[in-house]
Amino acid sequence: MLKQHSTRSYLILVLLGIGFLVLTRFISEISFLLARPAYQALKFLDPDGSFLYISIHHIFQGLFALLAIWIVSIRWRIPFADFGFNTHQWRYALGWVIRFSLFWFVLQISLGLWLVLTGNNLTSFQFPLNAQNFGGYFAFQILLSGTGEEPLFRSLVMTPLLFYGNGAGLSEKRNAIIATAIATLIFMIAHINFAFNALRITYFNPLQQLTCLLFGVFYAFLFLRTKSILGPILAHNLLNAVIVTSGLILLLIFG
Repeated sequence: MLKQHSTRSYLILVLLGIGFLVLTRFISEISFLLARPAYQALKFLDPDGSFLYISIHHIFQGLFALLAIWIVSIRWRIPFADFGFNTHQWRYALGWVIRFSLFWFVLQISLGLWLVLTGNNLTSFQFPLNAQNFGGYFAFQILLSGTGEEPLFRSLVMTPLLFYGNGAGLSEKRNAIIATAIATLIFMIAHINFAFNALRITYFNPLQQLTCLLFGVFYAFLFLRTKSILGPILAHNLLNAVIVTSGLILLLIFG
C-alpha cells in the first residue's frame, strides 16, 4: 500500500512538473509578445537590438511570474513568504554567490584561453560591440536576467512541488532532489527555441544547456538552503555578468 502511495505521489509530481513547464513557457511567450510593441515604440534607444527587447521581456516575465505565484499561493494556501520573498540567510547566500562567481570567472577565462591556443574562434557578441550596446546588455544581465527568471523557475515551480511532496510524506532529501530536477529541466528547456508552426527546434546549444544544468542546480541549492529567492537572483545576475565580462576581456585581447 505504501509503495502504491509513493508511486501515485511521484506521478502527481511529474504531472505538476509538466503543468509548470507549460505555464512557464506560456508566460515567457506572452511576455515576448507584449514586449514587441513596447520595443518598437522605444527602438530609438537601442537601434541594434542589443538589450532593450530582452529587458522589456524580462520585466513582463517577472510581473507575470509574481501574478502566477499570487494565484497559486491563494489556491494552495501557501504563505507568500514561502515562495522565497524574504531575506533569510542572505549573508550565507552572498558568500556562496561570490565564491561560485569567482570560480566561474576563472573557468570561463581558462576555457577561452584553451580555445585560443587550440586555434578555435571565440564566441562574439550578437550585436555591434560599442559602449552603448555593451553597457545596456551588461546592465540587463546584472540587473534583470535573474530578477525576471528566478521567481518563475525557482519560486513558482519549486515551492508548490516541495509543498506537495511534504504533504505526500516524501523525505526532505528526496523531495528536494525531485523539485531540483524538475525545476532545472524546465530551466534548460526554456533556453531551447521552438517553432510551433510545424513543430521543430530552431535553437539548441549543447554548451549552454550544460551551463543551464550546472547553474540551475546551484540556484536550486541556494533556494533550498536559504528558503529565499534572493540568493538565486543574485547568483543568476552576477554569473551572467561574469560570462559577459569574461567574454569581453577575451575578445579585447584575442579577438
